[in-house]
Amino acid sequence: MRSILGKAAVTLGAAAAVLGLAAGNAVADPGATPLTGDIVGVGSDTTEFVLNGLAAQYNSEHARPADWLASWDATGSGSITTKAGAPAPITRPNGSSAGINALIADGTAHNIDFARSSRFVGSNPAEANYRFLQFARDGLTYATATTSNVPTTRTTLQLNDIYSRSTPNCVPLVKPYIPQSGSGTRSFFLASIGLSEATLGNCAQVSQEHDPAVILNDPNAIAPFSVARGWGVTGLKLNKIDDSVRPAGLPANVTATDTPPNGAVSPITVYDRGLYNVVRNDDATQAKYSNVFGPSGWICTDSDAKAVITGQHFRLASALSCGRHTSAK
Repeated sequence: MRSILGKAAVTLGAAAAVLGLAAGNAVADPGATPLTGDIVGVGSDTTEFVLNGLAAQYNSEHARPADWLASWDATGSGSITTKAGAPAPITRPNGSSAGINALIADGTAHNIDFARSSRFVGSNPAEANYRFLQFARDGLTYATATTSNVPTTRTTLQLNDIYSRSTPNCVPLVKPYIPQSGSGTRSFFLASIGLSEATLGNCAQVSQEHDPAVILNDPNAIAPFSVARGWGVTGLKLNKIDDSVRPAGLPANVTATDTPPNGAVSPITVYDRGLYNVVRNDDATQAKYSNVFGPSGWICTDSDAKAVITGQHFRLASALSCGRHTSAK
């Protein structure tokens, strides 16, 4: 069961952020070009709305001239000017790895201050220079249409088989979709089912992460889906993972249970993952950033911030993990 941990009286601003964003009515992007000193992020599709909500609440509690939070969505216009004074627009980063790569490419310019990520440190050696600060947790499962032919429970081994196949040996009556390259959901899902980019089969078609359009009205379609992002989406069914049957040599995944209103089985078991805000190593200890993202920072300690996170159906990071560079629960 999830609970919203709030102050005795949650501010009207927090309530509006929670209700509006939970209903999918988030305002895209910052709304105006952020100022030079603002704390600006890009990247993950999974956490774009919850960061919009956190930014709205944080900014309502910190009057100018404080440095405000600003978060650019994963999709929208093709290019963005991240903040005032940035030398040129950049291609909008779409996904965790795209956001992290944009942060790395920014060097020390601070036209980007953090990257949203739904995965922990990857294989790029440059990522060792960055801190992946956990702020929430999320369940990942496979989604289908409510009228699907696909069973409501699949083992990790069965998902491995579905996503490893190439034509002409695709699984009959199953049409797998996988998020775009650079998606943290893509890399986390593949690792969870024992695959990599090299072993992903071509039966899997690419779609925008968390876009239900490819699943709805297609009884054979499946795609990885965040429980929080799929929560209550009409026509979408969130299904149960059985991780007790895995490919040979694949260690047990970290799993969690959840009770989304559109799950066919309640409660459902899902792959459990941390969600992160990625900052430069040198920035992690600076008050400007640690006061927002750190273990004692606003996101980890403020009850209104926690209300925004749980209001969008993510789980809170534990006290031992929040604001820290760790993939642990």
